[in-house]
Amino acid sequence: MFKTLALSCALAVLAVASPAAALTVTPVAVTASDTFPFFGQYKAENLINDSGLVNGLHDANYANMWMTDLSVDEATLTFDLGGLVQLSSLQVWNYNFGVEEFASTLDRAANAFTLAISLDGVNFTQVLAGNFARGTGGPLAAETFAFAGQARFVQLNLAGNHQQYPETYGYSPIGLSEVKFGAVPEPSSWALLIAGFGATGAVLRRRAAARFA
Repeated sequence: MFKTLALSCALAVLAVASPAAALTVTPVAVTASDTFPFFGQYKAENLINDSGLVNGLHDANYANMWMTDLSVDEATLTFDLGGLVQLSSLQVWNYNFGVEEFASTLDRAANAFTLAISLDGVNFTQVLAGNFARGTGGPLAAETFAFAGQARFVQLNLAGNHQQYPETYGYSPIGLSEVKFGAVPEPSSWALLIAGFGATGAVLRRRAAARFA
């Protein structure tokens, strides 16, 4: 009975801690190569502080977002995860302030990107490239892009926005709302958890033996 209980517990841990069961990692710090100095509201910290996030959706308040200066259409964001993490995905909520018009501030949403990872914050290796979808102006869900790699530092390089009519808009900043990462537990963590449940089973067996002795 107790062997069965310990085995069931171990299997449950494996199910929770398997690579398919990704964890969400929020960076501990972020720096931006450029930021729009609009009364200090468009700050890079907004990308990692959960401001504007409710039940996984980001609101349309620009004060909860980050954006480059009005004429800057390229930027690099460098995230510090606080320690080595086995990463599995990038999660991004794009710039989401504005309404649908001929020339909308929603066009500021970041478009093309590349993602690079690093163990030391100096040497980076590109692991991902793609395009973000344009924001909607209402509660916005995250886009998720899968990749794999161990890192402490991550660089997100942005190039261009979703602007279609530069002659009417006049400038081309790039914005984002929030950034997080998916990760998987280290195999050593699974082993420790399973060993812990094995020890629990042994204690239960000893207690049972003592009770019936």
